Amino acid sequence: MATPTEPATDALYQALSNPEPDPQVVHAAIEEIRYLSGHNVIAAIEAKIDSQSALIDVRLARIEAQITEVKAEITSQTARIDAQNSRIDVLQRVIWPLIGLLATTVFGLLYRVITTAPG
Repeated sequence: MATPTEPATDALYQALSNPEPDPQVVHAAIEEIRYLSGHNVIAAIEAKIDSQSALIDVRLARIEAQITEVKAEITSQTARIDAQNSRIDVLQRVIWPLIGLLATTVFGLLYRVITTAPG
């Protein structure tokens, strides 16, 4: 007798070829159809899962490549910002003393003009 997991391989043929098949043969044929249908469904699902897994793998590879590119760009921008900060520090060390020197000169000249003016 057929079981749901291992139906008789010829039960369907026996049920269809006999004008008055035995109920046990019909039952075995039904179980065989269920078994084969289940295998077809499982095969279709497995194929779909494999297809989706392949798509996910491709997308993950793209995402990982983009992450790598973004990390490289962040590193590059960080280096540029650090260089700009260094330049700003140097310019501030040069500019503020020059502004002080210029202000001293201007105020000195202004003081001289005011104090030596006739009047």
